[in-house]
Amino acid sequence: MAKQKALEAYEGYWRVSTAAEKAPQSKDWRSALGEYLVDPELTRHLAEIQNLASVPSHMEGDYRRAPAVTAVSLDECDPRIKITDCLDRTGLHLISDKPGEQGRVLDNPDQPRRYEFRAEIVRYASLNDRWLVQVVDAALDKPC
Repeated sequence: MAKQKALEAYEGYWRVSTAAEKAPQSKDWRSALGEYLVDPELTRHLAEIQNLASVPSHMEGDYRRAPAVTAVSLDECDPRIKITDCLDRTGLHLISDKPGEQGRVLDNPDQPRRYEFRAEIVRYASLNDRWLVQVVDAALDKPC
């Protein structure tokens, strides 16, 4: 049951964060992201979305992923589940929205396109036992 709840939170995180990356200027994403994220990841991710909006730019395409639960710790103080994923960004591109440059691809050629991605999902008793993504780590130096 705990694994399923953690995976549901992780999938919700991807659903909302992908929508935010595709339309960073369309709305304030704080409440939507807050359904699946807590600090420090919530603040970090909001800054990333605000950066996309300020460039201005957005993401097009989709990630391919393969998440798997890799650790479970259900002790009373800090129930936590770790997920390791393989992110494949080959179908995802950063696109300019700047007047005169709209549609231009801004991909960084030095950024890896496939790498390991790790997340920690924590159960919060104070929030009706909801599982929320607390930490993510893109291991750009670990291809998968």
